[in-house]
Amino acid sequence: MPSIAQSASMAFPFPPAVRKAMLVSFALLLVMQLQLILYPGSVLDSSHAEPLLPGQMDVCPWIGSISMFSNLNKFVHNKAVKMANPPPKMFKFFAFAKPMVVLVGSSAIKKVLSREFKKKDGGVSQYVDFGQGKYTEMMFGTESMSFETDESKKYHFLQKLVGQALTPQSVAKGMPFLQRASEEAVDKMLASDEVVTSEITHHLTLDVAWRQIIGLDLKDDQEIEDFHSAVEIWQKAITSNFFLAMIPIPAWLLKFTKEYKAKKYLTGLIDNKIDYLEKNGPDGSTMSAMVFAVDDDDQSKKLTRQQVIDNIFLLLAAGSETSSLTLTNAMLFLGMNPGVWEKLVAEQKDLVAKNGEDLTKTHMDNECPYLDAVVKETMRIIPISGGGIRSVKDTIVMDGVQIPKNWLAMYSISLTHEQDPKTWKADGSHMEINTGFKPERWLDDETRPNTEFIPWGAGHRFCLGHNLASAEMRTFLAVMARKVKNFDLVTDVDKIKWKEGVILTPKDGVVVNAHVNHQ
Repeated sequence: MPSIAQSASMAFPFPPAVRKAMLVSFALLLVMQLQLILYPGSVLDSSHAEPLLPGQMDVCPWIGSISMFSNLNKFVHNKAVKMANPPPKMFKFFAFAKPMVVLVGSSAIKKVLSREFKKKDGGVSQYVDFGQGKYTEMMFGTESMSFETDESKKYHFLQKLVGQALTPQSVAKGMPFLQRASEEAVDKMLASDEVVTSEITHHLTLDVAWRQIIGLDLKDDQEIEDFHSAVEIWQKAITSNFFLAMIPIPAWLLKFTKEYKAKKYLTGLIDNKIDYLEKNGPDGSTMSAMVFAVDDDDQSKKLTRQQVIDNIFLLLAAGSETSSLTLTNAMLFLGMNPGVWEKLVAEQKDLVAKNGEDLTKTHMDNECPYLDAVVKETMRIIPISGGGIRSVKDTIVMDGVQIPKNWLAMYSISLTHEQDPKTWKADGSHMEINTGFKPERWLDDETRPNTEFIPWGAGHRFCLGHNLASAEMRTFLAVMARKVKNFDLVTDVDKIKWKEGVILTPKDGVVVNAHVNHQ
């Protein structure tokens, strides 16, 4: 009986070296086919000579990593530092059931985002195909700026008219309300021994939503509570209810969910308010400015009712939650750094002595550099989770590598902040909550972040609501610095557990005990 070696020789009548080369080639082919099966679309575009980016497709097959949703910024950080220190400006992994490239740094980000609305030669578009289509349509609407992905002219028309409601001048007119709402929120903090900051700031931003953004006239506590509850349920549907988003549930069945009912309730309020505005004229709210906005180039062109409604929901999704969570983190940093709080209090004391009690946007923009620095430093260390995602419509070749057609491209705000040469430290201490929070860096041209500070996004879709959000956050902290002498941070900094969301925050919401300023 022939041996195994002899049998192999008879089956493959080639010299040993040739047989070995053939087996290696077969193994490589098998590995490539296996990668295609487990990670669809993850191979290079053979029509281009450039290689793929660095990185590994080593997460959960077909879907991508599930763990990334618990802390997306930490996930991409860990992926990046495994490759080099400092990490590469572009790298790949598998996410959202597609191969994805992560972009780091303003240069790489601009090169990709500048291709938005291009029809060929490396064009990209806003990625909106997450989850099942009918759910997305029912929960988001399709007439907001976010969902205009193909036509540059239509997108910039929407951007221009929605933007008329969010100009610095419009925000300045709303400052008396922002101050009054902030004073009410701080008074609630002082009325209790211990409060959960996230509850206070969440209530504040929802009050801004119904009073200032939509301009509703809610009559009593029950109506206000109904509005708050509906927004919270709807926001969870778009930020954390992945089951509804991914499972192909029939539209008729979705209408029975509490998420859809909350959206329908809010739509009814907005619809009725538009009817009121059309009958009675402008009232100074953000939505009022949208309803009556006209195109400077063609006075007959205005936003449709559905465009107004869907863009109001966009502001609710992108604005109120991010401001609330950023303020929660700001309170954490201020509680950990009493010296910073003292400087904030002193700045506001000087401002009141000079200008009186009324806060104006001009005062905050020009006479509160330390207040501005605190907000920016908070957003530098803990920005929104992830970043903007684009779908690559045609293979992109840049910086000696290719990003193949049908891949996703996500720009990482946190990694861009982390790798900023102005702040970079090899040990990562510049991004740690215990060592990195230094508002003073914003007061000096030598240390102030510049092009690599992108908390509001980048490209065509730079956040239109940044003026309102910034004013809202600064007003709350300014009012608190006037009313609160100091506060105790009850949250145990050494045992913080984090909760993922639009922005990462401590799970306990940052518990504080504030003490009234009697001066």
